[in-house]
Amino acid sequence: IRAVTPIRNRGIIVELDSEELATWLQEPTGRALLEEQFESTISFRSRTFALVLEYLPIRLQLDDTSLLRRVETENSLPADSLSSIRWIKPVARRFVEQWKAFALLHVADAFTANNILQDGICINNEHVNVQKDKKEPIRYAKCQHFGHIACNCTSSVDTCGTCAGAHITSQCNAYRTTKCANCRADDHTSWSHKCPEFLR
Repeated sequence: IRAVTPIRNRGIIVELDSEELATWLQEPTGRALLEEQFESTISFRSRTFALVLEYLPIRLQLDDTSLLRRVETENSLPADSLSSIRWIKPVARRFVEQWKAFALLHVADAFTANNILQDGICINNEHVNVQKDKKEPIRYAKCQHFGHIACNCTSSVDTCGTCAGAHITSQCNAYRTTKCANCRADDHTSWSHKCPEFLR
């Protein structure tokens, strides 16, 4: 084992030394031997690589189980290389006149994901632009600081995301006044993507 990284859902990511060991652990024999080493029940999940598909027609039925297999065939991708696909924005929150939306595609291996990023992908003979899914840093709404959530926050007072005042953001009365609670600059709000703390 090369590295073990804990994640927020109380799981762990295990990075192995070799492809052979990873393949062996995915087989029933290897899996059973590893499970015997733990006191509680464990489940395995293979890593996937998330890609954002831009401006897909909303008429596409993403819950159709054969869609991913058809897309693999259409793009000459390896069988079962596309793991899942879903709309990013809930269908109930769409505008009445909306006819395109973004979707999140999970790809089973890095090589295929990189090829899709480089070449794009076709769905129903229509070329679709693709981006890597970029995770934004966590920002807690009470203190406005990045990198932690409520259970880890030491702040005893609310901080406004708009003016950095000592009140909750929804009760801000500052008219055309902005101040970042993170870097203290007065040219952007605490949630701005221009903030140097966000960009770090």
